[in-house]
Amino acid sequence: MTKSFKALLIFIVISALLVTASVSFKTAQISAQTDAIKYIFENSTKGSAVGTITYSVEDPGNVSVYWMEDDEKLILDDKDFTPITTTTVTDTDEVFTYEFKNAYSAIPEDADAVGLYNGNTLVAEYNIPESKQPDYGDEEYRFALMSDVHFNRYYDDDLNDWSVQAWDEALNFVDDIDVGRDFLTGDLSNQGEESAYEKFNEGAAKYPDVLIYSCMGNHDVSWTGGYAEKIARFKKMINKNKNKDKNVLDIAPNNLDFVYTENKDVFIFFSQQMAVYSPKRKIVLDEQLNWLEKIMNKYANRNVYLFFHTFFADYNGDITTAVGNLKNPGGYTYDLAYSYGADDEKRFRSILNKYNNVTMFNGHSHWAFDQQKYNPKLNIGNIKKDETGAGIVHVPSVSAPRTIERDAKERDENYGVRSEGTIATKFAKGTLYYGTDFKNQKYLAYAIYYRADGKKTNPVPTLKLAREKITKVGKVKKYAKKKYKVKIKYKKIAKASRYQIQYSTSKKFKKKVKSKTTKATSYTIKKLKRKTRYYIRVRAYGYQFGERVNGAWSKTRKVRKK
Repeated sequence: MTKSFKALLIFIVISALLVTASVSFKTAQISAQTDAIKYIFENSTKGSAVGTITYSVEDPGNVSVYWMEDDEKLILDDKDFTPITTTTVTDTDEVFTYEFKNAYSAIPEDADAVGLYNGNTLVAEYNIPESKQPDYGDEEYRFALMSDVHFNRYYDDDLNDWSVQAWDEALNFVDDIDVGRDFLTGDLSNQGEESAYEKFNEGAAKYPDVLIYSCMGNHDVSWTGGYAEKIARFKKMINKNKNKDKNVLDIAPNNLDFVYTENKDVFIFFSQQMAVYSPKRKIVLDEQLNWLEKIMNKYANRNVYLFFHTFFADYNGDITTAVGNLKNPGGYTYDLAYSYGADDEKRFRSILNKYNNVTMFNGHSHWAFDQQKYNPKLNIGNIKKDETGAGIVHVPSVSAPRTIERDAKERDENYGVRSEGTIATKFAKGTLYYGTDFKNQKYLAYAIYYRADGKKTNPVPTLKLAREKITKVGKVKKYAKKKYKVKIKYKKIAKASRYQIQYSTSKKFKKKVKSKTTKATSYTIKKLKRKTRYYIRVRAYGYQFGERVNGAWSKTRKVRKK
């Protein structure tokens, strides 16, 4: 063995020992760091954030927990994330926890760890097991969610409308990350003023690459009256392109509610037409619900997003635990919910209970994302306790995300200080929702949720009733002085609710037509006159989606008492 070969061999051995020592040291270091921060997951679902983060530090300071990727703070779209949680530590013997309580809480894309920072120094890191790291599949498209812009409502000390700046900052964020779609749940104005919509449109015109659609909110309708005028103004000034947009497939007869489609998914913009909340007052009209029920059935086999301004009470009628509302320890709650038990609310709720493929977005209460500490369901949940119905997502105000101190009786509007909304990413099997801070151009690490596409069903076929047939016409009989009657029988028609009988002295039923309805398949026509020819016909009818469906009239039969 030559001296040079011996030297090479010694070098290789020493290098191997150094690498082994380095690896051992690094492993020991990570193990030690992991003791400072742990993440205990409550389930084995990939991407689910539900669980508890436990952490402690050796030195006092401002301690924060962040989502991490490759040993760095996570970044998405070149935008930072806020901390998941921040704690000022004075007692280093104390152990702190942060809990993701909502069942839909999600780990953001690409996150592989959570990091513990003391100030700007990374103290410890917990690596998320590969079996728990998110895998949401292929991204299909993205859209922004906003609500309650409220032009003409919030002014600074110099009487500048704060909503102008908030609207611009929010659209700038959306445009900067190339989302291209911004959809709102209403309340663009303070009282449905023309000047408010002008400000809205002027701000939108600066971002021509962003498609913008919205439903109406209670402020747009205005509770001070003049509903028809306010609705007409909204239709004239907002959603002006819907009649020319090739992706708008269904427009309701009121020319206010409509359906936009993207990649086979369905977006329904459904407006309330009243603004007074009372069990005796409807905020949605019967004909609107008829249209909505038809649309829901039509797209029962597709993924559906529904935009409606006002939040519903919880399944048990409690507005304080509803998705979109809360009650703080001081007893404060936002009490303008959709009136539980009102006729239109009951029917609307029954529709939402039926369709698990639907996700409904609401606004109205303005609550900021971090107020979920008072109601874990504040930002996302379901219309039904067993989650078989529609999902619900709450959208905070762009201009005034509200907060309330623990024992306070009054809320803080935060206009000029905060601006929040959501960036949604649609994947092949579900949607990931990122709570967003438009004011500081960041994603909110504690407000990320994922809802898998709900169960789809086949649309119910359009109700069609067979043509009726009169099977027997009895003899005309006298039953009182100058009064005669005749009994007729007709076929039972499948799926019919009732039968309509018409008789007239006019062969074409143009005059003196009398009409009767019954559930029976026979009927006795009374009060006939002698020496008068009567023409009789029958048809079946039923109901579907709140509307009456008629079958065809039978052939006309005639009777006469000579």
